[in-house]
Amino acid sequence: MKIFITGQPGVGKTTLLRRVYNFCRDKGILVCGFITEEVRDGRFRVGFELVILGDNQRLNFASIYKETPHKFGKYFLDINSLESAVDKIFCLDSDLYIIDEIGKMEFYSDKFREKIHEVMKNDRFKIIASLHRDFVQEFKKYGKVYYLTQENRDVVFEEIKQEILMLKR
Repeated sequence: MKIFITGQPGVGKTTLLRRVYNFCRDKGILVCGFITEEVRDGRFRVGFELVILGDNQRLNFASIYKETPHKFGKYFLDINSLESAVDKIFCLDSDLYIIDEIGKMEFYSDKFREKIHEVMKNDRFKIIASLHRDFVQEFKKYGKVYYLTQENRDVVFEEIKQEILMLKR
């Protein structure tokens, strides 16, 4: 099972993945991965943190304040932070990986990109990931792609729950 969620910014991809994680946790399904959360300074987004699922460790991944050699748009990327967490993100005893997101910023990390491709090529690995729209063509061959909208997000959640329940059988 490989499921990808794409859609316009702000439509609820991260919220959907958080709901999926909570559902899995309630069902006793071991999930590894990460959720991306905005870092705000008042009304302004100033960066992103990766929240590692399971232990809630927070890693600063992108910031307008902390300069690094890697820059994406207005954000400086802490690639070492992501790379140091790859083994936790893709823990071996997981039933399911939740990845928020597979996108241009995350693919600055060679280690993360290589691990994603390894997971894609192995049917043993189950993954639900948000997917930047520029990556849909590359990843649709691996699994099902949902285009999330405000109108369909509850239906998509229900469909994903059913897929997860089939894993437990």
